[in-house]
Amino acid sequence: MGAKGIAVLVSLAVLAAAETVVVKRDGARVMKAPRFFGEACKVTVASGQKVSLLERTGGWARIAAPGDGRCWLHETAWTDRKPGELVGNPATASQRDIELAGRGFSEAEEKNFRSTNPDLAPDFAIIDAYVTRSSETPPDELTRFLAAGQLGGGK
Repeated sequence: MGAKGIAVLVSLAVLAAAETVVVKRDGARVMKAPRFFGEACKVTVASGQKVSLLERTGGWARIAAPGDGRCWLHETAWTDRKPGELVGNPATASQRDIELAGRGFSEAEEKNFRSTNPDLAPDFAIIDAYVTRSSETPPDELTRFLAAGQLGGGK
């Protein structure tokens, strides 16, 4: 077997061992580097699409495809759970439980936070509505925001 054949076998072995996750929202930005601002890859992912993770670093994962292993996706855009899968008994899970699991909160955690911060209720409503109807912020808008707030440390 030649070098090319060995390279193909190694690539297949890496992909077979790679963790597979599911994209949980449309419009998730796929980046050329593991950060929120900068240049995006010219590929897209869709809600429900399975992607293989090749490497993880700081909340980001380099994905096998799309992008031929050169693109990164943030962990907020994917889930390692099957759709509807919850901790506990899924048969007794409410729609609210499913929504909170997708956000990374339990019902008790969110109830406690909201009860200790009742003045934030209107803000939560605005954010919930925005997240429901919108995709990620475009890179140029995010770059302007970071520059205006002097955030990002010049990365």
